[in-house]
Amino acid sequence: MSRRGLVHAWLAAGALAAALTACALEPEVGPLLAGACDNADTNPGRTVSFARDIRPIIAAVPPASGCNCHLAQTGSGPGPATVITGLDLGSYQSLVLGGHNSGANIVVPSQPCASILFQKVGAAPPFGSRMPLALPPLSAAQVQLIHDWIAEGAQDN
Repeated sequence: MSRRGLVHAWLAAGALAAALTACALEPEVGPLLAGACDNADTNPGRTVSFARDIRPIIAAVPPASGCNCHLAQTGSGPGPATVITGLDLGSYQSLVLGGHNSGANIVVPSQPCASILFQKVGAAPPFGSRMPLALPPLSAAQVQLIHDWIAEGAQDN
């Protein structure tokens, strides 16, 4: 390679390095919230029911909030996200089993701050994207219901 070719290669490598430095290589997951989560039930006078309060959030059909990506599709097998991640939110029993990434940590009874379900619907999930993906985020009231349901022991009630 000629001296001029080496200079051009060196300049191109420098430009590439500068461009990569300017790019964020990590996914946008929000600010660190260390110490910002509290496992305590925010409304101890109200019992949150899986059937009455949580299941409707999970089962809501777009454009309302909710996600059907992790729900098994009746008659045609599991939905695409269920196949990819192994997470089926179709029933209490399948929810608490978790998926390939979350395992049993999807819901840690009495510990919403350690529960991946609560983390993923919040403003700053620790990994990946906030859920539900490609839909408006859950309302603050819906996120709080999930938090309090887990804080109360994540019962199948």
